[in-house]
Amino acid sequence: MSVFHSFTQSQQQERLTGAAHRALKQYGLSNARIEAVSSVNNAVFKCMMGEQIYALRLHRAGYSRADWIRSEMEWLQAIRRETPLQVPRPISTAAGDLLTTVPVDDLEEAVICTLLGWIEGAFFTPNNMRLEQVRAAGEFLARLHNFAFVPPPDFVRPRLDADGLFGASAQYDPGDGAGIFSAAQKAVFADVEIRVRGVMESLGQSPEQFGLIHGDFIAKNMLFNQQGVGAIDFDNCGWGYYLYDLAPALLQFSIEPRYPELRKAFLEGYGAVRSLSDTDSHALEGFLAARQVASCRWLAGNLHNPDVRARAPELIAKRTDELRRFLETGQMFTHQQFL
Repeated sequence: MSVFHSFTQSQQQERLTGAAHRALKQYGLSNARIEAVSSVNNAVFKCMMGEQIYALRLHRAGYSRADWIRSEMEWLQAIRRETPLQVPRPISTAAGDLLTTVPVDDLEEAVICTLLGWIEGAFFTPNNMRLEQVRAAGEFLARLHNFAFVPPPDFVRPRLDADGLFGASAQYDPGDGAGIFSAAQKAVFADVEIRVRGVMESLGQSPEQFGLIHGDFIAKNMLFNQQGVGAIDFDNCGWGYYLYDLAPALLQFSIEPRYPELRKAFLEGYGAVRSLSDTDSHALEGFLAARQVASCRWLAGNLHNPDVRARAPELIAKRTDELRRFLETGQMFTHQQFL
């Protein structure tokens, strides 16, 4: 563990804030006021310069590559240019680049930074999200999947297929953090992987099933305003199964007593734009399981974050129990209801 990662959350935040000020100079925003928004994965700051508001991201060192991040920004540019979907607007540096790098005190390597336009809107939790908002979120995701993006030759994003979710070279690979898993938990993950690979093989990778996806379409990345639904945080976008992109929100909804209603509304909204067959609805269970394994691996790979480190064992244990149920019954949750 590096010196930086041995610090408390507040000590890490202090150093990241200093780096954020250095980054803003490269955008001509030296005098901007900033507020820390999040530091769970990337460090995100709200930056205010007069009436203009931006989101500055300091990408976690060692997690993302410059070519991945530049490609993410190019996809966002295309979505804004060619669709009415609300997504963040990439902002270039004063030198005209879509990203830059800055050093962080006590961190061995510089971090990549990106700046995006701020989208005003309200966020809701699964507990207080109205069913019509859930349907609208499903529609948004389907329209995103329908966007026929033609990537430039140098476009590079990770694959969120079986190897991209479970493999040793995947972005979810926890490295040394895998030591947090018990032998029994590793065995469950391995059995789920076998099951999910079978589901993916049966679907194939036709354009109807596989393409660019958001990768983390959860409540904190959905916002609602007078224009409808918007999405932020495309940091996990990549080439994957469209059904997998439904899993993050459904897993969040699953903790709610009204899960059947939330699931039904989300899939109805999605299905109003992109049809879902009975086969898709049942295959979705495999993608819910895949996401749950990926989330466990993400926790294990982020133990440098004090907040994640404190809650990881309990969350991994709970999610492993759900995965055992999937292996036994084919369903992740007992209060299921298919579309």
